[in-house]
Amino acid sequence: ISTPISEAGIVGAGIGLAMAGFRPIVEIMFADFVTLAMDQLYNHAVKFPGIFPGIQVPLVVRAPAGGRRGYGPTHSQTPESLVASIPGMTLIYCSPRHDAGELLRRAVLHWPYPVLFLEHKLLYGLTQDAGEYAVVQSDDIAADLFPTLVRRRPEPDVAIITYGGMTPIVEKAAQRLEQEEELSVTIVLPSLLSPLPRRGLASALESCARVLIVEEGPSEYGIGAEISASLHESGHAGRIKRIGAPSYPVLSARSLEAELLPGEDLVIAAALGLF
Repeated sequence: ISTPISEAGIVGAGIGLAMAGFRPIVEIMFADFVTLAMDQLYNHAVKFPGIFPGIQVPLVVRAPAGGRRGYGPTHSQTPESLVASIPGMTLIYCSPRHDAGELLRRAVLHWPYPVLFLEHKLLYGLTQDAGEYAVVQSDDIAADLFPTLVRRRPEPDVAIITYGGMTPIVEKAAQRLEQEEELSVTIVLPSLLSPLPRRGLASALESCARVLIVEEGPSEYGIGAEISASLHESGHAGRIKRIGAPSYPVLSARSLEAELLPGEDLVIAAALGLF
């Protein structure tokens, strides 16, 4: 059934199914239009368990996110900072180093709370491979189900935190930093953005004197700001910098879109700026 502009109704139906004991998966074709279901998420999905005794809402909303496809300002956004700010909402953003199918299975079958499960469009064509990454050990149930991965380097000169579709770009930038600048670069990849795995991130970055946080979305009021604040509050004594897109709509022309969204050169310049 063709259902254009029905995101609120579809998510609302999913909430009702979840309250009735099912574990529904709702798919929104472009993450940009999660905004049309914001009332259902912000005022219903996360609040009904506290309003109605004995009720859970194990709802999973899947949505492709991100730019670099030339889809224009309303089909290229990555709205994690909007959803992460909803109290009680779980936000997962997988990378090609995570097992996306396993993360989705856990979200559907083993997590009793509403979830937004973001998948970057550019990652659909990539092969999943953990490579050199290891799981950051945690004593938190959510962080165990949706782990943070780390590619450690001995005595790292800089650590880069990123997630989702920025992963391949950061990895290429890190390779150039290691080859061209002879720097040792650790990479940290959380899959769980809300609730933020604060202890795991602090543990993974404890010995890193310079930390760069990279996100595709606007850096103002973004995920990077929350990670930075969390690290400072945990007592991290090193330098911390965050970069992302400017607070401007994503442009349609691919050449202009490429200038707007953070790329390898910006990551390299920001990393070197920490010294």
